Amino acid sequence: QPGGRFSPGLACGGSIAGALTKMTKIQLDGITIDFPFIPYKCQEDYMLKVIECLQKKVNGILESPTGTGKTLCLLCAALAWREHLRDSISANKISHQLNGEELFDGRSLSSWGNASVGADSARYSDIPKIIYASRTHSQLSQVINELRTTAYRPKVCVLGSREQLCIHPEVMKQESNHVKIHMCRAKTSTRTCHFYNNVEEKSTEKEFTQSILDVEDLVKSGRKHRVCPYYLSRSLKQNAEIIFMPYNYLLDPKSRKTHNLDLRGTIVIFDEAHNVEKMCEESASFDLTPYDLASGIDAVNQVLENEAKMVKHNDDSTDFNFESFNSGLKMDLSDLAKI
Repeated sequence: QPGGRFSPGLACGGSIAGALTKMTKIQLDGITIDFPFIPYKCQEDYMLKVIECLQKKVNGILESPTGTGKTLCLLCAALAWREHLRDSISANKISHQLNGEELFDGRSLSSWGNASVGADSARYSDIPKIIYASRTHSQLSQVINELRTTAYRPKVCVLGSREQLCIHPEVMKQESNHVKIHMCRAKTSTRTCHFYNNVEEKSTEKEFTQSILDVEDLVKSGRKHRVCPYYLSRSLKQNAEIIFMPYNYLLDPKSRKTHNLDLRGTIVIFDEAHNVEKMCEESASFDLTPYDLASGIDAVNQVLENEAKMVKHNDDSTDFNFESFNSGLKMDLSDLAKI
């Protein structure tokens, strides 16, 4: 969902704030959507495309001008579709127990959507989680604020790093991120971090399970309840219906493994998607400093000197053989790294 670029043939005028009224219910492709105000035509079209992608289980690249409420449309459409799927499965199960009788007079079971077809195959495990990714946590905080303006109250989780979420005084004062990680793991493995020890008990409290918290809120609540926000967020992820995270948590295989992210059967939303290409380049790149180059040259020179000494030693008793000299340089990178 790229932002900030204008699509030819798509324009939307007027003020979003000026249209604010009470929650409005609209019907799009059989899905009832609660919207914070009467949507403009471009917003209805946008949400209709989101629902179409979800119904058909296909990828979608959606674009709309800046200021047309793309984030709000994404959230409302995706959450409404998810609720509709859950209600369809519930209706299916009840109807199955009623031996196929209609659940409500005047409304056939087929009107509940695609999930109502085939009672035996309908399962609550079919309801997908939503993974909402943006470039930075500050952008995610804006998205979470948008979610608070809607009628939807899903179980929410936001993932962050130890650097952002750790509240242990001894770990926080470390300057090196690697030292912070090592110290955190040491304390959690020996259960000497009282913040970590409270996670299991506090993770079921309503303030965490029924509130929409961003990273800052999570840290404040963690300090208040003396519970580790980092491991609390990972605990809340298990039952979360929508999970917020930066791009790199999805794009980096190591980060996905660290946070145990399984993308199969999930709804993945990349907000401001024009940033994804640059993020992929950064995650697949590395810095090579002048010191690294100089160290590499020194290592190669040392290998050549050692090989030259061996050739000179052998040359005292045998004729020089260029092929044998050349074969001596066939070393693995791991051997060169050791040197």
